[in-house]
Amino acid sequence: MGSKDQNAPLQTFIHSASDEGLSSITTLIVGSKNAVLIDPPHLIADGKSVVKWIKETTTLPLKAIFVTHHHPDHFYSADIILDAFPAAKLYAAPYVRAGIDREYDDKVVYWNEMLPGKMVERPRKPEPYPFSFFVIDGNPESPIMLLGPVQGDTVDHTLFWLPREKTIICGDAVYARSTHVWCDEVETAHLLVAWQKTLDLIESLSPTKVIPGHLSRGAGWELDAKADLAHTRKYLDLFAEKITYAAKKPTVDDLTKTFSESFPQAKVAADFFISHLANDFGEGGKVWEENKHHNVGARTEEGLLGYIVK
Repeated sequence: MGSKDQNAPLQTFIHSASDEGLSSITTLIVGSKNAVLIDPPHLIADGKSVVKWIKETTTLPLKAIFVTHHHPDHFYSADIILDAFPAAKLYAAPYVRAGIDREYDDKVVYWNEMLPGKMVERPRKPEPYPFSFFVIDGNPESPIMLLGPVQGDTVDHTLFWLPREKTIICGDAVYARSTHVWCDEVETAHLLVAWQKTLDLIESLSPTKVIPGHLSRGAGWELDAKADLAHTRKYLDLFAEKITYAAKKPTVDDLTKTFSESFPQAKVAADFFISHLANDFGEGGKVWEENKHHNVGARTEEGLLGYIVK
């Protein structure tokens, strides 16, 4: 699939990973001559599924793969895809690559122990991409803008904005309703405010298609820009009330109950998401030390929101 008309808008298609792969979304952008991929999944099996899906979706060559942020479930299987499409290059914004470098060694050890034989042992790192936009050859009227760094479920995200198509690829700045929101790295009020400002930015663009970072492939879930943004906001509002601005530190059990009952429709890997949240922020919980590499406590609101000129 892909239009030969150079004046036609770009097409976007999504693929959700397995539940074990946390239902992360991979996006394929198809132009008149070439295609580009955003966010390979985590697991080898899901990477192979993406290869099959690409070949079923378009006959055009895959020329590049981009990564929205440093989390493993958004790039670890890139090797599988690059082996199938050797002409493609793997890219990330320099600040995304820096985040990958900070945590790479510890995360690779951790996830190989957790998922032996299910992931690439030493995933390839993306090359730093120095530009703030790219154009797919043959589609000069449809530039793709890299907006970042912005805050999502971790620091230093890139949003991929297709202005002509009114489509935005959000990585983990937005979560679909099928999934709990990863808040474990929102350790300060500054980070929370910065994430809320990212949602403001996305909404200010008036996109007609919002592609989140996670969406279940089952139970009939589909993209819904308004509903998915509302879901992410509701989750952050509850997080602010129960954790960030709470007068008293809640218990692990309290947080588990609160977030489970507040989002009953979020079934995918619910135990993984809620257990980490409750343990990281609940009284007496066990903090996931392998996930602490970015000195987020030192990030200031001015630094996180430096793109807002006051």
